[in-house]
Amino acid sequence: MITLWRIFLAGGRNFLRNAWLSTAATAVMTVTLVIILASFISNTALTATIKTIVDKIDVSIYLDDKATPDQIKTFQSKLAATENVQSVKYVSKAEALEIYKQQNRNNPTLLSAVADPEIAKGIPASLQVKAKDPKRLDPIVALVARPEIKPLVSEFSYEGDRKTTIDRIVQVSNFLKTTGLVASLLFTIISVLIIFNTIRMAIFTRRGEIEIMKLVGATNWFIRGPFLFEAALYGVIAAVIAVGLCYSLLLVGGPRLGSYIDVQSTINYFRSYPALILATELLIGVGIGMLSSLLAMTRYLKL
Repeated sequence: MITLWRIFLAGGRNFLRNAWLSTAATAVMTVTLVIILASFISNTALTATIKTIVDKIDVSIYLDDKATPDQIKTFQSKLAATENVQSVKYVSKAEALEIYKQQNRNNPTLLSAVADPEIAKGIPASLQVKAKDPKRLDPIVALVARPEIKPLVSEFSYEGDRKTTIDRIVQVSNFLKTTGLVASLLFTIISVLIIFNTIRMAIFTRRGEIEIMKLVGATNWFIRGPFLFEAALYGVIAAVIAVGLCYSLLLVGGPRLGSYIDVQSTINYFRSYPALILATELLIGVGIGMLSSLLAMTRYLKL
């Protein structure tokens, strides 16, 4: 325990002795951990938002008036058995009319349009299809395109604007996840390089002291220990700052973003598992710091 305590003291002195380098290394490490945690927050919030949006998206297949009940029933059964289909709901012409009236209850002009029975008859029946994965709608498209099915369909809502909307949601999600991953990797590399150079400078600064320690019989790990502790200290301080900063920004800015994305689930997760989040950030920060230190010692500390 005494040896370990001496290693900690020596590492702390190294941290204070190279104050400017230590501050720079800690600052970059903090930025790295903030980006990693922010990527987690944005991915969690974005996933929840997309799930909410996707849950509201149905692929609507509007039926031709000439389709018989038996044909519709067979079509519905085939859809339900299609890959990636979660559920299929039949909406009759009468139900479609009621839905139209409900959606346009505040628009007298549109309501008056369906007051005429002949016009009201023009609202088609439909099959509302909910997909398990909105990115894989090809099996549904293929079924609708079959020669025996196509005459039953008057319009397919996945075409045009609906398809564009679904594809855009998926593209934005993938772009943000990729950007977060690339930024995290980039700043991790920058952190490793800066801490590597900080430990290298510390080794050069303490070269005479290290020679004396070797002469009096100090073990290799007793000499290496302070450099490892110093690098780990960068990660500990940076992790605490990063978690505190992200948590504060999430609590302050989260409610303002509530009308755009679903951040409540992320806020709830932070409130429920603060220790787990801090421990994960500490593990990442200490891991990056000690890896950088080991690389520097392997290259420059010859014992």
